[in-house]
Amino acid sequence: MSYSRLAGAVFVTLFAILALAGCGSSDVVATFDGGQVHRAELDKQFKLQRLLIAPQYPDTPQNRLEVLQQYIVMHDILDQKAKQEGITVSDKELSDTVAQYRQQLIQYVYGNADALNKKMTELGLTDNDLKTLAMDDIFSQKYFAKHLSVSDEEVQAYYKDHPADYTIAKVAHILVKTKQEAEQVKARLLKGESFAQVAKEVSLDPSKDQGGELPEGPLSQWVGPFQDAAMKLPIGQISDPVQTQFGWHIIRVDSRKVEPLSQVKDQITNKVMQMKEQQWFNQAKQDAHITIEDPALKQAAGGP
Repeated sequence: MSYSRLAGAVFVTLFAILALAGCGSSDVVATFDGGQVHRAELDKQFKLQRLLIAPQYPDTPQNRLEVLQQYIVMHDILDQKAKQEGITVSDKELSDTVAQYRQQLIQYVYGNADALNKKMTELGLTDNDLKTLAMDDIFSQKYFAKHLSVSDEEVQAYYKDHPADYTIAKVAHILVKTKQEAEQVKARLLKGESFAQVAKEVSLDPSKDQGGELPEGPLSQWVGPFQDAAMKLPIGQISDPVQTQFGWHIIRVDSRKVEPLSQVKDQITNKVMQMKEQQWFNQAKQDAHITIEDPALKQAAGGP
């Protein structure tokens, strides 16, 4: 899911989808402090979620439960809080956001306006539905901007606590099944055999076709023991055998550099803000005292 702005702050409330106006069904799927959600509402919201994320989004009780909880918190609860605080949305903000939705959907999912419109018609959705979604998005952005912030101290603490995220390395490795095999590989390398050639001969990892070399990237992309070894190993040195869930590795680090905080400050700020928004959501969901009435959704929630 990566749609430019839709993948950022907008997707924080992607599942916060409009209520079905005038819903007359008495088939209640959930209740919460201050309201209830009918099955037709959830159906409408799930269709809109599928449209925005992926046409083949799996229709499972677990996925419907997630949509339901997001909808209750981000549409019913957050919108009400924002309105109570005098937060407003202008017609221009609304129209600009809807236009951006359509542009992103055409560019990344449907290819052209006709295909998008056809899918919306198939799902029973209109631009008014997109407008209500846009309203939820804008309310959430303004509400969070008012109530949540990230300090320089928090950014520095996150940077310090997650060094592997910001240490970029170029690494080669050879993967084998047993520690004994790994020790044999190391012995061959210390005798002067080519790392790339030994990797091509014995490595179980697809990287053997590249002589064991992995794409350069943050150390955090690798599993813990591998990550730890790549963090500490002197450049160009052959490691002792390192065990992971995949087997035994012999590792060589060809380069390693730490991204300075100044280069990643905005990235960390966004990440910490997302964490705070998730914390707010979790607390709001708890405070809403949501009761699931639908049997399938109740089971997905872990209920009897």
